[in-house]
Amino acid sequence: MDEALAMQVPLLKDLLRAMGIKILELEGYEADDIIGTMAKRFDLDTVIVSGDRDVLQLVDENTVVYNTRRGVTDITEYDLDKLAADGFTPEKVIEYKALAGDSSDNIPGCPGVGEKTALDLLARFGSVDGVYEHIAEVKGKLSEKLAANKDKVYLSRELATINTSVPYDCTLDELVFDKYKISEDFFLMLNELECFKLIDRFRYGSESSQSEAKPDKRKSGNKNDDKDAVAVDDGSFLPFATELKGAEIRIIDNLDALNGILNGDIEKICVEADKDVEFAVDGSCAYKVKCAADLFDEGVNFDDALAAFAKVLSSEKVVKVLFDVKDKFYVFAGAGVEIKGPYEDILLKSYLCNSNYSYKNYYELAAARGAGEGATANAFAINDSLDEEMETKGLTRLYRETELPLVKVLYDIEQAGFEVDLDVLNSLGEKYNAELKSLTEEIYELAGERFNINSVQQLGVILFEKLGLPHGKKTKGKTGYSVAAEILEELDHPVVTAILRYRKIKKLQSTYIEGIRAVTDPATHKVHTVFKQCLTSTGRLSSTEPNLQNIPIRTDEGREIRRMFVPGKGNKLVSADYSQIELRLLAHFSEDPVLTEAYRKGEDIHALTASKIMGVPLNEVTSSMRRNAKAVNFGIIYGISAFGLAKNTGIRPYEAKEFVEKYFETYPSVKAYMDANVAYAHAHGYIRTLAGRIRYFPEFRSPNRNIRNFGERAAMNMPLQGSAADIMKIAMLKVYDALKKGGYKAKIILQVHDELVIDTPVEEVEAVSALLVENMQNVVELRVPLIAEAKSGTDWYSVE
Repeated sequence: MDEALAMQVPLLKDLLRAMGIKILELEGYEADDIIGTMAKRFDLDTVIVSGDRDVLQLVDENTVVYNTRRGVTDITEYDLDKLAADGFTPEKVIEYKALAGDSSDNIPGCPGVGEKTALDLLARFGSVDGVYEHIAEVKGKLSEKLAANKDKVYLSRELATINTSVPYDCTLDELVFDKYKISEDFFLMLNELECFKLIDRFRYGSESSQSEAKPDKRKSGNKNDDKDAVAVDDGSFLPFATELKGAEIRIIDNLDALNGILNGDIEKICVEADKDVEFAVDGSCAYKVKCAADLFDEGVNFDDALAAFAKVLSSEKVVKVLFDVKDKFYVFAGAGVEIKGPYEDILLKSYLCNSNYSYKNYYELAAARGAGEGATANAFAINDSLDEEMETKGLTRLYRETELPLVKVLYDIEQAGFEVDLDVLNSLGEKYNAELKSLTEEIYELAGERFNINSVQQLGVILFEKLGLPHGKKTKGKTGYSVAAEILEELDHPVVTAILRYRKIKKLQSTYIEGIRAVTDPATHKVHTVFKQCLTSTGRLSSTEPNLQNIPIRTDEGREIRRMFVPGKGNKLVSADYSQIELRLLAHFSEDPVLTEAYRKGEDIHALTASKIMGVPLNEVTSSMRRNAKAVNFGIIYGISAFGLAKNTGIRPYEAKEFVEKYFETYPSVKAYMDANVAYAHAHGYIRTLAGRIRYFPEFRSPNRNIRNFGERAAMNMPLQGSAADIMKIAMLKVYDALKKGGYKAKIILQVHDELVIDTPVEEVEAVSALLVENMQNVVELRVPLIAEAKSGTDWYSVE
């Protein structure tokens, strides 16, 4: 989950409870399953509002689905008649997903089977079972693909099927919302969050200004009433040079009309492409190209519409004002169109101005800034406004010199891909399957009966009722006991040990064996991860589809997963990572004399910390002492508590408390630096990194103490983690440019944490290793040395 969203979830739950809205959640089940269960349980007319097309399988005589395409402003209503008009039945939705897959839900489907082919197969044979019963009637390569991926298709059907029998106990009365019973806590929370329009809406029934009739609880010094003011304290106010208004939308329904406009004298353009194409060439109006949804629909073919933009988007004289430039590279590349500079990225600018705001598409961002219909016509005013905001906040250089150039680098990394050795993947899969079967039988024997190990409810009964293991009370509103990992880890019983091991191997099997297999290109045997540049509040990149940054490296099994990632034929992997970059930044920022001197001398910082805190000579520090000191060194960066340290190291809480206290006595400048960060963030509402990146702290205004504490820990850490992100991004640019200028065939294929991985011809390994270290170490001048270490190997594991 997005870090910024995850931080808000507890607050959102508090708001919903204060409103009197029932929250339905059950460990081990997805939202779709609970929605499906509720829709089928009560004999009532039901409306499901969702952007996930999976829920179309729930449509019946009593249930309709409002499928949201763009926020809640573009909705398609699906009942049985609408489904039938589109060639579907509820059951057929599942069969379709099984064949065509759905990358957004990690449903692989059958590689090479797209929408049209899946619909054709279902029209001929009725279902997946029918397809395989008549596989001999399917001709050519399609038959081979279906036969080779039969297991994947049936797995996809299972993944696509919503569970409508979730064991969730609640009555219909519990689900009723009464707007007249909203608690006063709700309004107090909204006031603290400065959501004044929502207070108007819920308390007075409208958003209109009624200042004389309503009490104003706004904090003193709030400048939201001043349209031209910049609220530097929390970054929440976004200034505008001009007031945005709705623009006329002119419909284009043929290619001649589209080409007529695009062949004109164009200096700038904004274009958005989803199912239709909307664009603007000035602020006067927006054009919408009506595209055909399928072969039977009227309108311009989508790919033909995109291809029409080739000349404009490749012109070096036309400024392209776009939302998410990297995504547009992919959208238009599908139609053979290359986007060349100059271009501006509105998403990137908005993210830099305040990383707490997240927008799924341009229309969300435009609406947040006051744009109405024909929003693409407002893109140029929004872009100018963001330029002013970046300049005011000192972010222009970061955008121009680092973030914007990085867009093309990330695109090329994604395109290069990382090769997967399928023999290693299959071998690991067989190994995990064998261990899962063995563990299953062991668990059954220890439990004294067979049961569904993956069922939270059944597992709770076995552990806490049949075996009588100690437990807490059943959670109110749920049907069973909590069997979360932190609960089980406190229990001493052989069956619990086996269950924890089972879960670990099951996770590796599903996420890293089946998950990687599902997204591996069957032709090239490569995975192409997607880097999210505008996701984290610290500026770090995030990897998805698949998440290669999340492969566990602290266990033997996790590290073993890396064996499946290999270089191209005749190549080696060259990797370099920064040594303790955040601790070196801590020494730089805090100017602590002991830390600084230790790094300048190249001493073992963890052994030194253990020696000083535990009062033993450096040569008598044991591996256990060093391990605990290492946990403190890295834990301090994240504002770790004594309780957290005790849990991570296994020492007693009072020992951990003494450890932390002695640490700050040893490095007093570190404590002063951390406290100064928190004080500055409280006073100014934000904090900066080495490169000038800003992180705001709305958490400080939360009524929830846990969220406020999280904000303070984030304030301690942001300059370190954010500066490390800045350094890595600049290093990526330097390495990328050096490889290009040097004429090397080597390509960057991954950035993960503080590491860069390069697929390198054998004859270039030595030169690329030196290039990598030189460019990574000379990004910035710190008070201590910035060290990068290069290694090479025949797979990602052997590089370690």
